[in-house]
Amino acid sequence: MRHLDLAKVAFKINCAFSAESEVLVAAKIITVFNQKGGCGKTTVSMHLAGTLGLRGARSMLVDMDEQGTATRWAAQASDERPFPASVIGLAPSGGAMHREVRKFVQDYDYIVVDCPPAVHSAAPSSALLISDLAIIPVVPSPPDLWAAVAAKTLAQHAQVQNETLLIRVMANMVQRRVSIARQAIEILGDDGEVPLLNSMIGSRSAFRECQAIGCTVHGVAAPARRCRRST
Repeated sequence: MRHLDLAKVAFKINCAFSAESEVLVAAKIITVFNQKGGCGKTTVSMHLAGTLGLRGARSMLVDMDEQGTATRWAAQASDERPFPASVIGLAPSGGAMHREVRKFVQDYDYIVVDCPPAVHSAAPSSALLISDLAIIPVVPSPPDLWAAVAAKTLAQHAQVQNETLLIRVMANMVQRRVSIARQAIEILGDDGEVPLLNSMIGSRSAFRECQAIGCTVHGVAAPARRCRRST
């Protein structure tokens, strides 16, 4: 499993929506959420928005976390190599963020919403009202599986008002050699109501390194030994 699997996810999302692009000019909205912290929501969000941008799409990330991690991440980029997606902080808008996001739908092809890890936050519910796709990142471990139940329920409740909303679970920070992780992935895959994405994200240091330089993993230099072999 490679750490670039997020590129596959972004490519599939782009292909899935491209058939409608000539008819619908409004941006497709992808919400990444899970009330549990530490599941990698911002990493998934930034890489989806960034990868779509690298593929030529006009993409924007909406940072709904009061900590502003996504905003700080993008700010680390140099002027010569800016982050490949626009990043805007709308945390103060809270439950009214769906009204704010609608102001940008004609200006972008994709809008990715990075929701905060807060059980009582109104941001996820607001974002899901206008989203085309909801992605729930889940670390394959027992506590995260338990927390995912609430996230799935929240998204399913949103489908009552947003009937076209698609919900998918993404296994994140996966360590395939760990037996409990493999078992957890099997459990996630057995859910017939909320499908598990085929692409899984591994636990790689490159995801942490790219935060420090304001890019996606595509901008992280290869290991020195690999560079030496190419010279």
